[in-house]
Amino acid sequence: MSGLPDDGLVTFAREMLLERIAAARQSVWLVSPFLTRSVAERIRDVAERSPASERRLLTALSDRSVQVGVLDVGALSVLREAKFHLASIRNLHAKASIIDAEWGLVGSGNLTGSGLGGEQGGNVELGVTLSPSQVRAAAELVSGWWEKADPVDARVLESYASLPRLPRRPAQDGIGPVLQLGDTVALDRILAEDEATAQSRRYWIKSNYHRSDDEEWWHRSWISDWRQAPYEIGDLIVLYLSARDGGSANCPAVVRVTSPSVFNRQWVIEHRDAGAADKWPYVTKTALVAEVPIINGVPLSVAGKTGQSVQGGYCRITREEFERMAEAMRTASG
Repeated sequence: MSGLPDDGLVTFAREMLLERIAAARQSVWLVSPFLTRSVAERIRDVAERSPASERRLLTALSDRSVQVGVLDVGALSVLREAKFHLASIRNLHAKASIIDAEWGLVGSGNLTGSGLGGEQGGNVELGVTLSPSQVRAAAELVSGWWEKADPVDARVLESYASLPRLPRRPAQDGIGPVLQLGDTVALDRILAEDEATAQSRRYWIKSNYHRSDDEEWWHRSWISDWRQAPYEIGDLIVLYLSARDGGSANCPAVVRVTSPSVFNRQWVIEHRDAGAADKWPYVTKTALVAEVPIINGVPLSVAGKTGQSVQGGYCRITREEFERMAEAMRTASG
């Protein structure tokens, strides 16, 4: 794992869950009444790295959930194509994940961007990772539900895909504040590392342009450069949104390198567009470590850098400079 907590309370489950799915050896059991396409695609992408052959999603397929858009039929199809078996219990409300019958998470969050902390303005959620005995008990419960559930096949999905959409109830102002959300818990462990561990990797700041149509693109698990970058697996990269195209000129996220930088123009075409592939054809796979709302991003000056420092696309920083950025992110997340 990448410094993510393995037990106790969890407020942002997204990266912890995705890394567990990627590392699964035998089984991935997911339980959620709601599912969105963006989350389904991320689950599919990390599941492709796992040899686990037993893949299940237990959900609550109903006319209304599909028609108001909280359960996306296209998202179910994405997981089905990724070799997940689908089943439904109409009154299911539980949210749980069990990996290899060894690790489990139970919480309030659905498999949606707002439920897993993957969208700006997402929900305030709380979950807990399970002890070994609790994992066994939860697996027994979920297995029993699965036996009683109705399977969901391509024919069923096709019939639900044809349902007309219904408008959701208009949003109301409501009572109380909307809390600013940030996921910086992994930085606590990184900042507490011993010196040998801290010096075992390298640290970078990478410049990227702002995209108003995809403001949190770092959730897609890859970055790209105009030349082959010198990152090594395990390196930590602070992402900087330049002021170009209305960017915030600050650093809202940290990612960990999971693959070398390689020329892969076709990948950029398929996952973004041909124009980006012409400019930035070298792809590096990444995993999100920490983030704060863009409005709370950390300025380059915290690390003693300016925009000119990253004009070449990236610059290497010291552990001390990284720590200053990480501490500022923790403060910004509240």
